[in-house]
Amino acid sequence: MIEQSKASSLSLPRLSRAATRADGNSPNWSRQLARVALVALLVLALLGPWMTTFNTGAQNTVRQAGYGVVLVLSLLASRPWQHPERLAVVPWPLLAVLAWCWLSAFWMIDPDVGIRRLVLTTIVMWSLFALIRQLGAEQTVTILRILLAITLAVNFAAVLSYPEIGIHPAADDDLAGNWRGIMGHKNFAGVPCAAAILFFVFDANRVHRAARIAVCAGAAVFLVMSGSKTSMGICAVSVVVGVVFSLLAKQYQQRQLAPVAYAWLLLIIPAVIFISMAFDPAYYLDLVSDPAGFTGRTQIWAALIKAYVDRPWLGVGYGSFWDLGPSGPIFKYGSGWVTAQSEGHNSYLDLLVQIGCVGTLIVFYALLVWPTQRLLYGGDHPARVLSAAIIVFCIGHSFTESQLLDRDSLVQVLMMVAIALLWSITAAPVDGGMAAVPSRRAAPARPRAPLRL
Repeated sequence: MIEQSKASSLSLPRLSRAATRADGNSPNWSRQLARVALVALLVLALLGPWMTTFNTGAQNTVRQAGYGVVLVLSLLASRPWQHPERLAVVPWPLLAVLAWCWLSAFWMIDPDVGIRRLVLTTIVMWSLFALIRQLGAEQTVTILRILLAITLAVNFAAVLSYPEIGIHPAADDDLAGNWRGIMGHKNFAGVPCAAAILFFVFDANRVHRAARIAVCAGAAVFLVMSGSKTSMGICAVSVVVGVVFSLLAKQYQQRQLAPVAYAWLLLIIPAVIFISMAFDPAYYLDLVSDPAGFTGRTQIWAALIKAYVDRPWLGVGYGSFWDLGPSGPIFKYGSGWVTAQSEGHNSYLDLLVQIGCVGTLIVFYALLVWPTQRLLYGGDHPARVLSAAIIVFCIGHSFTESQLLDRDSLVQVLMMVAIALLWSITAAPVDGGMAAVPSRRAAPARPRAPLRL
C-alpha cells in the first residue's frame, strides 16, 4: 500500500487540451490582444488574394510584417510565462503534419523558398489554435461572421462602384463579366461568399433573423454572379450535410452517432488510390486525357501525376514545385500555359507531389479522419454542426483548387478554424478525465460517450 501511494504521489496529471485554454480570470488586456490578433489574422487571410493578384512588392512586406505582429500578439495573449502549457495548442495529428513538412526540408528542391512558405503555414496554424483556445468558440464565430459580412459588403461596393476592379474585364476571355469584388478572381470571391452562407445558416441563433436572411441572400447572389461553380456546388452540399448533422445531433445529443472506426474508410480508400497510382499511373493518366476537361485543369493534373510517379513516397519537398522560376520542376512535366500556373488546382495532387504519399496520408488523417471521429462521438453543441459544414466545404473545394496546407489561403484558414472549434468544444479536463468542457455556459452535463484525446 505504501509503495502504491508513493507511485501515485510521484505521477503527474496528463496534460490535456483544457490546460491550454484561458480561464475566466485572464486579464482584460489578454483577451483584447487575442481579439485584435484574430481580427488581424483573418483580415490578412481575406485580403490575401487581392495582395497576391495586385502585388506591387509592398503587399509582400505588409503580409510578412502583419503575420509577425499576429504571432507576437498571440504569444502575449497566451501569457506563456505564466502558463507555458498554453503553447501546446496544436493537436497532435496536425503536429505530425507539420513535422513531416519540416522533415521534407532535407530533400526540398528549393529549401529557401520551401522553408519560407512553411514558416508562414506554421505561424498561421499555431496562431489560429492559440487564439481560438483563448477566445472560445462563441467569440471566434462572432468575429468571423462580422468579417465575412463586411467582406461581402466591400465586394458588392467594388462591383457597383468600381466595376473595373470588381468585375472581370472582357480581356479575361471566359471570365469576362464574372463578379470578383476585391478578391482578384471569381474563384477567390466564391470562397468568402460560401463561408458567409455557412456561418449565417449554422450556429447563428443569436443573430437577428432579418440579418441572417439578408447576408445569406446577398452572398448567394454574389456567389451566382461570380460564376464560381466549385464554391456554388460544394456550398450547397455543405448546407445539406450541415442540416443532416444538425438533425442527428438533436436526435442523439450526447450519444455516439456511429462507430468511429467508419472514419478510417476516409483514409483507406485514398491510400489504395495513391499507392496504385504510384505503381501504375496509366489508368489515372487516361482519366485526365481530355485536355479540355474541367476547364483545362486536366492538363495540369496530368503533369502532377507524372511528377508524383517520379518521387511517390517523399515528394519534392513542401512548397518546392510551383513558382520556382524557369528551373522549377513543372517545366519538366508540363508545357505551355501549364508552366505559368502557381498551383495544381487540386490540393491532393499538389500534396502528393510535394510531400509524397506518406505525408499526404498523414494530412488525410489529420484533416479528415481525426475530425470525423470527433464528430461521430456525438454532442449537440451548435459549433459542431458549423464545423462539420466547413470541413465538408474545404475538403470538397480542394478537388479543383489547391489551398489545403497552403500558408494563409482562405480555405486553409477556414479548415483550421473548423478543427480548432471542434477541438475546443470537446476539450478534456486537466486531471485526465473524459468529461467534455463546454466553450460556453451550458445545461447540466449529461452522460456521453468517452472522447479520445
